[in-house]
Amino acid sequence: MVRLTKRIISWLKTIFKKGGGMSYKFPEVLVKEIEKEIKLEEKAQADGRNKIPGSEQVVFSLTEEEAITKYDEKRQNVIGSVVDYLNPIKNKIIGLNAKLGNIHFYIAEFKNRVEQTLNTAEGKLSNLKDSFDNEDKELKHFKLSHNITRDPKSLTPIKIIIGILLVVGLFAAEVKVNTTLLAPALAGGEMEGLSISFAVAVLNVFVSFLAGYFVVKNLNLSSKNIRATMSKITLGLYTFFIIYLNLGLGGYRAIAEKEGKVAAWGSAEAVASPGMDFGNPLNPFSIDWSFSAVVLTFIGISFALFSLLDGYFFNDTYPGYGGLGKLRNENKTEIKRIREHLPTEIGILFKNEIKRVNDERTKLITDTLKNWSINVTALETVFAGYRRFAMKISDDIDHIMGEYRSINANYRKPEPPPKYWLDENGEVKTRRYEMRQEKIDPKFVFPDMAQMYYDKKLIEEGTKKYNNDINLEANNYIAQLNEYKETVNKKIHEIKEKNNVS
Repeated sequence: MVRLTKRIISWLKTIFKKGGGMSYKFPEVLVKEIEKEIKLEEKAQADGRNKIPGSEQVVFSLTEEEAITKYDEKRQNVIGSVVDYLNPIKNKIIGLNAKLGNIHFYIAEFKNRVEQTLNTAEGKLSNLKDSFDNEDKELKHFKLSHNITRDPKSLTPIKIIIGILLVVGLFAAEVKVNTTLLAPALAGGEMEGLSISFAVAVLNVFVSFLAGYFVVKNLNLSSKNIRATMSKITLGLYTFFIIYLNLGLGGYRAIAEKEGKVAAWGSAEAVASPGMDFGNPLNPFSIDWSFSAVVLTFIGISFALFSLLDGYFFNDTYPGYGGLGKLRNENKTEIKRIREHLPTEIGILFKNEIKRVNDERTKLITDTLKNWSINVTALETVFAGYRRFAMKISDDIDHIMGEYRSINANYRKPEPPPKYWLDENGEVKTRRYEMRQEKIDPKFVFPDMAQMYYDKKLIEEGTKKYNNDINLEANNYIAQLNEYKETVNKKIHEIKEKNNVS
């Protein structure tokens, strides 16, 4: 702040030295031109010959009055031009005075924003907490009713992705393996093998997954529950079906090898033995199994088992328990997120507000205060220029009167000089004219501007005062913010404790 004040003072000195880059150029009124306009020499000679003004005269002659009138006309024209020049400056100063004199920082507006943020967060937390409490009660009741002591294992986005990818991977792998092993044994070749493999994979993988999810989970229910009983029957039937299906496929492959329709595992050619009994694929126990047939059957049953387990462990293994826990956990996660984020969100509000205050402080000092100094300096410069201009007119009129009286005196002899030419001691005056102060002093000439006039010393003092006032107001406001922050932190703590679900 001290450094900034020094810079402002240095900058002010530059303004005064250069006129602030804003100045009004007063016209130069040449004495010789006025003398020509009023025909000074001619009239002075004529007046002298005619003994004008008389020796007893105590007021200016008509020629002298004409010179005064001419100069006053010039002065009045300049005054009008100066007023036009100063009016925009006056309006700027009025606006800048009002801006600098205002209170710039109101904490009430900021408090409203903070309170709104807190109230919004508290409202969300309250609703989530109510939902969590209701779901938690329902969950506890469910645990008690079903004699469960552990927490539910609910689905997460990652678990869902892994579960789905596993099913899709198993399906694709089985289609590929089955097609490779079955296609050579089928009359339709690869296309027929692909079709059958696709259908079998759907049963082994997708249906097994659904069986694991909707059937196997029910086995965890009480033995008295009708769903548990029906699920046992269903699972038994489905297990038999899956094993029989895959044994049949393996048996078909084994028979195809024995009949020579396809080469056996590790053999380069198929060996036909039409005279032998190769067994019935619908009766797997009548078949002479080959290695590739066993592999086909094993893969099918294994994939079905993996899919069954994937479905079983997809969500919680107890029916309905995972979904109930999912709702509760989602609310718990959201409550935790809001509680953790709230101090950061409020902290950002305070941080941004302090930055705004410092930015506004800098703008007021380097922009508003600078413009104020420039404009009041411009006004001071114009006032000083007018004073010099008016004094020059006064001196010029005095000079013209001196010329007039000198010429007049040479032509009026022996007539004594008029009384107004002489001073109290009877000596000829050396200073013949002085313009009235109300015509010289710009405060009288420009009364509308006078109330905004500052001399150089007052401008410097005013700049320092405004600078100190702005810094003091900003610092006090920041102190209020810090004090208010302590209150807000306490409220945040209360909100977090009130909505703690850990």
